[in-house]
Formats: sequence, structure tokens, C-alpha cells
Amino acid sequence: MNVEQLGEDPLRRARSRLRRVEGQVRAVERMLEENADCQQVLRQIAAASTALRRVGVQLAVDGIEQCVRTTDAADDLEQFQQAFLELS
Repeated sequence: MNVEQLGEDPLRRARSRLRRVEGQVRAVERMLEENADCQQVLRQIAAASTALRRVGVQLAVDGIEQCVRTTDAADDLEQFQQAFLELS
């Protein structure tokens, strides 16, 4: 299964979340350039990491849902379940 098969709504949500993660990473870069407090930098990194992981989990869930809807996708379903477990 490729991501196109997930549908437009899941991909739109993933792109939107990834743009937010990108903004968080840029904020970390600025914080490093501005010699920010280490704890604040680490909090921002943790937030970006969590947000990125959530994108992956949501894509895995969307993939599992798509596999469940199509009866001929048993192999894909197993792969998505494994990916989901690796992300969690």
C-alpha cells in the first residue's frame, strides 16, 4: 500500500502536522543560536519528537483502517500493525 491509498483527508492532516513539527524544529534551531536555557531547548525537542511520533501513529492507524476496509489487504494490515507497534 502506498500513502496515496490512504485518501486525501489523512494525507492533508499528516502534512499539516508535519508543518507544525517543522516549525518546532526551526524554533529549536533559533533557541540554540540564541543560547537559550537548556531545559527549554529539551522541552521543545521533546514536544517536536512527540508530535512527529503522533504523525506516524496516525498514519499507521489510517493505514490499518484502510486495510480493514479492503478484504484483499491482509499482508498490508500485518505490516501496518507492526509499524504501529514499533511507533508506540
